[in-house]
Amino acid sequence: MARPIPHADLRLLPKQSDKENKPKDSQSFLDITIDGIKNTTSKNLLLGTVTGWAAGVSVVRVGRIAAFGLGGGIILLHFAAELGYINVNWDRVKETAGESQQWLDRVLRFVKKNNCFSVGFMGGFFFGVAST
Repeated sequence: MARPIPHADLRLLPKQSDKENKPKDSQSFLDITIDGIKNTTSKNLLLGTVTGWAAGVSVVRVGRIAAFGLGGGIILLHFAAELGYINVNWDRVKETAGESQQWLDRVLRFVKKNNCFSVGFMGGFFFGVAST
């Protein structure tokens, strides 16, 4: 016969993490796969591929609407500028174009630093575009 449990406040006992309480069989396939990958490079490649695929699929689905809206907006802005409703501040446009070079340098630095993630992202992106 088992001994009775002493009267204790169970809220005061230290809590264990869910991962320790959860047996390996009840973990999801994704948790088991990510835990099984020990190498950080492989994790970056897998994460880049999955995010690239999701981005590729979303670009295809939203792309037609965005292209129509962007193209129509540019045409409307051009007509408004030609009719004199809008005055373009070209000095500010040149300043903004100079800032775009800084953003490009940041992106290139990120790509060079995280090349496994970047390669996985590009591959996943093209696969996502081709799959839809």
